[in-house]
Amino acid sequence: MNKTLFGETLEVVPLKEIPQFRIIGSKYNMLFNIYKILKKEGITGHSFFDVFSGSTVVGRFFKKMYSIISNDNLYFSYVLQRGLIVINNLPSFSNLNLNNLSKEPRKRINQILNYLNTLKGTEGFIYQHYTPASKDIDGVERKYFSLKNGMKIDSVRIQIEEWFKEDYISDDEYFYLLTSLLLAVQKVANISGTYGAFNKFWDPRAHKPLILKYIEAIPSKFTHVAYNENIFDLLEKITCDIAYIDPPYNSRQYIANYHMLETIAKYDNPKIKGKTGIREYGDKEKSVFCSKKEVEDAFLKLLNGLKAKYIIISYNSEGLLSKNQIIQILEDSGIKRIRFYEIPYRRFKSNNNSKKNKISEYLFIGVKERW
Repeated sequence: MNKTLFGETLEVVPLKEIPQFRIIGSKYNMLFNIYKILKKEGITGHSFFDVFSGSTVVGRFFKKMYSIISNDNLYFSYVLQRGLIVINNLPSFSNLNLNNLSKEPRKRINQILNYLNTLKGTEGFIYQHYTPASKDIDGVERKYFSLKNGMKIDSVRIQIEEWFKEDYISDDEYFYLLTSLLLAVQKVANISGTYGAFNKFWDPRAHKPLILKYIEAIPSKFTHVAYNENIFDLLEKITCDIAYIDPPYNSRQYIANYHMLETIAKYDNPKIKGKTGIREYGDKEKSVFCSKKEVEDAFLKLLNGLKAKYIIISYNSEGLLSKNQIIQILEDSGIKRIRFYEIPYRRFKSNNNSKKNKISEYLFIGVKERW
């Protein structure tokens, strides 16, 4: 989609080319609001630092306009960053020797995906611990996936890893295929919102077959980079024009809500526990932005440490911090020309209380004059 911005023709990526990912706080439905506000405020620059990338929709949306620097402390997000933002051209898969592969990139990729889609299922880690088979193995019946889809996830994940270890596929090709797998997984997961719990009864989507699908590579004149680090370990490495901050806003750790995606992305056979089979995790995966006691100090530390001209913060009206608290933190960190926008929308889940069903996304913009 072509847009005229700041006197020049620029492009944002069409929404149809941005996969919707089932994740709390996704900005998919806010992308054009963010775009319009950036235009209204006259925010210009070359580099765009997506500090908490999550499902990567913001970085992918803007990758034709800016050089994207993307980060998240969770590995499954890093996989999505590599597959949806960093790659500017379709991977060639030139070292992968399957029968009768086309020389045309799109057809070649579809043939590879079809090969993975038709693999025989394997009774691997996901099947053993996150399908009803877990009742005999762990003594707890978990219903994250059907037996068939659990086996298929295992067989596909094992095959991708084998190809990578044998150097049949490159880094970009590896992350492209893993991204396709993660996108496929969330379409057949038996969950209502997050992976913090599975549904007691089977959702119709869980009976659909797992199918990896082709992902379009979005061309860009810019080079993009991805990181999988705690943000406070990264601040000294990054200098940018625009820093976009969309942190966790509630007290539930994302690693707990999305442990399943982390396990499939890493496929590291972790120690698991409890009814939901949550993987063990340490401080690296935790976020201080999910702590009521620590979030204010964390915000102030982040804003003080960012080396960026423009600061943009997305936050939720139901978050741990209020609008006034965030404005105060911005002022305390020396941010100038602070602007505030409130974008109303409906919560993801239905709710009989119409007032509670109406929430807002906050957007704060300011200029950091010294850094």
